[in-house]
Amino acid sequence: RSEVEAFLTSDNALPYEGEEFEKVLLNVFMALDYVQLGLWDDALVEARKVDHKLTVLADRNQKRMTYTKDALARYLSGLLYEATGDRSNAFVAYRLALEAFEYYQKSYGTAVPDLVRQDLLRVTEALGLNQEHQEYQRAFPGLTWQSEATSQSDGELVFITQAGRAPLKRDLFVDIPFGADALAVVLATKRYDRYDTSNHRVAESILYGLTGRVVRLAVPQFVPRRSVIAYTEAMISQGDSRYTARSVLMEDITAIAVRDLEDRLLRTTVKAAARAAWKYALAEAVRVGVRESVADKNAGAVAGALAGAIARSLAIASEEADKRSWATLPDRVFVGRMRVPPGTYDVELRHIGTYGGVVATQVLKGITITERSKRFVSTRVLQ
Repeated sequence: RSEVEAFLTSDNALPYEGEEFEKVLLNVFMALDYVQLGLWDDALVEARKVDHKLTVLADRNQKRMTYTKDALARYLSGLLYEATGDRSNAFVAYRLALEAFEYYQKSYGTAVPDLVRQDLLRVTEALGLNQEHQEYQRAFPGLTWQSEATSQSDGELVFITQAGRAPLKRDLFVDIPFGADALAVVLATKRYDRYDTSNHRVAESILYGLTGRVVRLAVPQFVPRRSVIAYTEAMISQGDSRYTARSVLMEDITAIAVRDLEDRLLRTTVKAAARAAWKYALAEAVRVGVRESVADKNAGAVAGALAGAIARSLAIASEEADKRSWATLPDRVFVGRMRVPPGTYDVELRHIGTYGGVVATQVLKGITITERSKRFVSTRVLQ
C-alpha cells in the first residue's frame, strides 16, 4: 500500500529509513555515547556494526554511489580499539581510515590529516611491524610523530567538536510546459519567485491547472548551513606547564550529503517524472469521464473542463519531494588528541573561525585523565 501511495502522491508516504551515511553516523554517535557512559564493550559493538555496514555497502554499491567509505567511523574505531588495548585491530582501523581519507580528498575535497599518518607510524612501531613501519616512513617523509615509548606514563585527551548544522532539504520544482501559451504562463509565475510561499504555490497550482498543459516535477535539493568553525584548539595549564593541541577535520557531513543526493538525482528525477505523468493522465481521464457522463454535449464540455482543471490543480499541488533528513547532525566533525601527564584538569576549548578569530570558548572543568588511558570529550557548537 505504501509503495502505491508513494507513487500516487510522494515518497513521503514511505517510512523514512535514512540515507546510508546517516545510518553509519547513527552507530558512530551511539559509540561516542557509550564511551561517555564508560561502556567500552558496547562502544566496540557499534564499531563492529559500522564495519559490517561499510563492507556490505561497498559490495552492494558497484561504483553507483560515492559514499562507500567513512573516515570518521574508521578513525573512531581505531581510537576505541586502541583505548581498550587492542592495537592489532587499531592498526587495521587506522589503515582503513587512511584509505577513506584519501578517497575523501578525491570525492569531497577533505584533506588527509597528519593525525592518521602519525597514528600509523606509532602503532606499527609499537606492534613491531617493521616492514609496514618502514613503508609508512617512506610514504610520509619529514612527518614528526611521537613514539609510545617516550610517553608511556601519560594519558590522552581526545576532544571532538561537532560544529554547525547539517544541510536541510527543500523542494526544487521543475515546471514543464507544453505549448507556447503554457510556457508564457510558467515564465510569468517565475518572475515572482521571491514570493515563493505556500500561498504562491497554491496560486501556481490553480493557474497551471486552468492552463491544462503544465506538468510539475519535485526533486529534493540540499541547502547548506555551513559552520564558521575551522578547527578547535584545546589548552591545559598546570603550574608552569602548558599543553595545547589543535583538532583536524574528520568528516564534512554537508559535502557527503550533497554529493550523495547528486548521485541519486537521475533516479529521483525519473521517478518524479513517472509520477507526474501518471497524475496528468489521471486528470485527463477525469476530464474525459465527466464530459462523457453528461448527456448535453455543451454542458458536458464545460463540466469536463472544470473537473479536469480541478484534477490537474490537485495533481500539481500534491507534488512534493521527500525532504526528510537527519537535520540535527552537525555540518562538520573535528577530532584532536593531546597527551598529558595523569591528573585532573580544566580544559579550555577555543573554537577558531575561518578568518582566525575565536568564535566560541568552552571550559570543561574537572576532566580526569589517568595513566595510559584515553579520555573522550565531545562538544557541540552551532556557529
